[in-house]
Amino acid sequence: MLTLLALALTIVGSACLYLASPNQRWLSRMPPARPLLVLGTVLLLIGLALWIAALRPLSGVAVALHVVMVCLFALPYAAALRGTRRRRHG
Repeated sequence: MLTLLALALTIVGSACLYLASPNQRWLSRMPPARPLLVLGTVLLLIGLALWIAALRPLSGVAVALHVVMVCLFALPYAAALRGTRRRRHG
């Protein structure tokens, strides 16, 4: 259960960081960046603490970094795929 909570917080924190970027393509209007950066950072830190609590410290840090890396890699592609589907069906 702790692992699922850590995973969820890490994914949501990564999404907040992506949405705070000026190059994000998920939303049509740019949301305020500062609150999203703060929220994303807090969620990632809590997620990191939960990963460390669920696993050993070094393993927790490694897993947290890998989840963030995969999310920040996948979110731009998911946004591009979403935009392609909108144009095709819209």
